[in-house]
Amino acid sequence: MFTDQLLHQHIFWHTQWDRFKIKISMSTSEFDQENVIPVTEANLKDEQKQAIAKAMEDYKQQYLRSFSMNMSGEVIQKDALPAPR
Repeated sequence: MFTDQLLHQHIFWHTQWDRFKIKISMSTSEFDQENVIPVTEANLKDEQKQAIAKAMEDYKQQYLRSFSMNMSGEVIQKDALPAPR
């Protein structure tokens, strides 16, 4: 009971005095862009960088398979560009 009172006071204090706004949405598809911290490749761990490199190589190979070469050596695109997964 005492902790509930402290929690309510804590939340009240933040809603009254915090200088930044926090938008809370019940939907996971909606979020405030101001609260998103951009991530660069430099922020990633080595395993995550390797996963990105593999995904990029896989997509590159898939993209290259959308082309073919005709008898005269001209490269043509036989399929639409594949959408990344």
